[in-house]
Amino acid sequence: MLFLKNILNVKNILFLFCFIALSCLKDETKNECNYTEKICSAIDELNYNKKKWVDSNITSYSMYFRISCFCVFFDPFSVSILENTIDNVSGNEEWGHEMVLTINDLFIEIEKRIYEDPFSFQIEYNTQYGYPESSFFDMVEMIADEEIGYYITSFNPL
Repeated sequence: MLFLKNILNVKNILFLFCFIALSCLKDETKNECNYTEKICSAIDELNYNKKKWVDSNITSYSMYFRISCFCVFFDPFSVSILENTIDNVSGNEEWGHEMVLTINDLFIEIEKRIYEDPFSFQIEYNTQYGYPESSFFDMVEMIADEEIGYYITSFNPL
């Protein structure tokens, strides 16, 4: 009987030790953010919506993609994406198509601009799929005409 009682005490001590050790471990699922609250919050929102986009598993789609900046005001580009690669672009032929982005590339561009700590910015995400429907960045308060915006309309999964 004494032997059984000692075994139960050892089990209780081991259980208590494991419980304390596990509760002291740092939660590795949370990412620490070493930026301002504004940046951290925007990155959290971007990551939430990026996950929604990735989880939707849409790799082929069509959309109108518009860029606004001081240099040129583009009409929307009509864009077809097949397997996450730009397949066809029409519109604004006189300006070229180098600035057209896939949604995956747009997430990268937006993240880069957020980390540059713009003076002001506004990003709106599609509630169903999570892709950025509109994003606008004013990078420096005292500089005129360096603002840039990206807009997606008429999104259609293929």
